[in-house]
Amino acid sequence: MSSGKRIIGQGKASEEIRGFILRASKIEWTVLLIGETGVGKEVVASNIHRLSGRRDNPFIALNCATIPEYLAESELFGHRKGAFTDAKEERAGIIEVAKRGTFFLDEISECSLSLQAKLLRVLEERKVRRLGENKARKIKARFIFATNRDLEKEIKKGRFRRDLYYRINVLKYTIPPLRERKEDIPLFVENFIQEVNEETKETKKISVEAMSKLLDYSFPGNIRELENVIRRAYVFARGNEIKPEDIIFEIQKEEAEEIVMNFYQIMVSKGKSFWEVVHKPFLNRDLTRKQVKGIIDLGLKETGGSYKKLLSLFNAGKDKKDYKRFMKIIEAHKL
Repeated sequence: MSSGKRIIGQGKASEEIRGFILRASKIEWTVLLIGETGVGKEVVASNIHRLSGRRDNPFIALNCATIPEYLAESELFGHRKGAFTDAKEERAGIIEVAKRGTFFLDEISECSLSLQAKLLRVLEERKVRRLGENKARKIKARFIFATNRDLEKEIKKGRFRRDLYYRINVLKYTIPPLRERKEDIPLFVENFIQEVNEETKETKKISVEAMSKLLDYSFPGNIRELENVIRRAYVFARGNEIKPEDIIFEIQKEEAEEIVMNFYQIMVSKGKSFWEVVHKPFLNRDLTRKQVKGIIDLGLKETGGSYKKLLSLFNAGKDKKDYKRFMKIIEAHKL
C-alpha cells in the first residue's frame, strides 16, 4: 500500500492484495477487511471503489473508534430537525451521502451492540431511518467493513453480534502486516521520501545503512509507522542524506495498547511462538519491557493467573525446560 491511494509494493503479498482488489471490484458483495492498525485497510477499500463501476460516485470512510457513542447514530443515519438537543437542522447520514458509491466503515468492532443491531437492519432492509423519523429511505451504497480484531472471539465474549458477523462476512480478506512483507519496505521508503521531496522542494535520499536499520525493525505500527519514521528522519537529517542516526523508532502512546493486542493475537490466534513473536523483538529492542509485560498480563487474564497455562497459550513449549526458561526470562526482566 502507499500513503496515497495506490498499491506500490511489488512483493508476493502486494501482488495478492492487488489480485483481491481486482476480484472484489468486479462484484457487488459486501467486503470485510481484517488487519492490524496501520496496514492500509482504507487504501485497499478505496482501491476497490476506484476500480469498480461505482468509481464516479462518492467513497465515504468513517472510523467507528473516532466518534463518541452518542454521535454515532446521527453520523451514520442522519437526523431530523429537533430529534435531539443540538439537532438544529435536518441532516442526512453519511450512509445516505454515499449514494451509489462505497461506504467504508473502519473498526466496526468498536461499535456498540445497539449500533450493531441498527447496522444489521440497514444491511437487511437496504434502508435507513434518520433519528426522529419513521420514514425509511432507500440506500444504494456498497458496504466495506474493516477491523483489527478477531470477530469470532469478540462474539464469544459477547462484544459482537453473530448475526451481523454473518451478514458482513461475505468477501473476507486479511491484509498481512508489514513485518511479513519486508521486501516492500524499500519501495515504501522511496515513495515517502519522494512525497516529502515534492512537498519541501528538496532532494534528500536515504543511505544504505539507514535502509538496513529499517529492514531490521519489526514495525508493530505497520505502514503508518514507517511513514511517520521517514518523515521524522527527513526533518532530523542534516544535509541531503538520511543516515541511521536520523531513524528514530518511537511508538505513539495512543498506539501502545493496540500494539500489545496485535502481538498477543498473533500468538493466540495464529499459533505463533512467544520466542519468535515477542522474545526475539524484545531482545532486539523492537518491543519495550512495558509492552511485553502488557502482553503477558493479557495472557494471565485469559489463563486465570496460571503461568503453566500461559506457556501453552503462547505456544512457548510444553515441558519443564521450556517452563523454567520462560519463568527465568520473566523474573530476570521483571515482567
